[in-house]
Amino acid sequence: MDYFAAVQQGRTRVQKAVEVLQEVAGPSYPLLFLKIGNPEWTPVGEELLCAIVPGKNSTGSVVLCDSEGNSKAMSTWVKMSDAESFLLSLDSKGIPKYEGEVKLPT
Repeated sequence: MDYFAAVQQGRTRVQKAVEVLQEVAGPSYPLLFLKIGNPEWTPVGEELLCAIVPGKNSTGSVVLCDSEGNSKAMSTWVKMSDAESFLLSLDSKGIPKYEGEVKLPT
């Protein structure tokens, strides 16, 4: 797949993830359109899984990612208890928890 096609497909998947996360967590932001660590241009996966990225001072951010941990959408930083509540809401929508290490842009 060429770069432009991969980015376009990734952008579509990321936009869907942002919309899903905004329903639960409010303002959310797009992250990766392409998979990290892949030598070819590959869009992020279609699947939606959720995880919490811990922050400073008992805060966290909820991330939606693909099955390889490539982050597609991220919430704002909130109290950890709120992030855990968002995760429960996503679970009730049928979005499973991602257990691996989330890949974030550097």
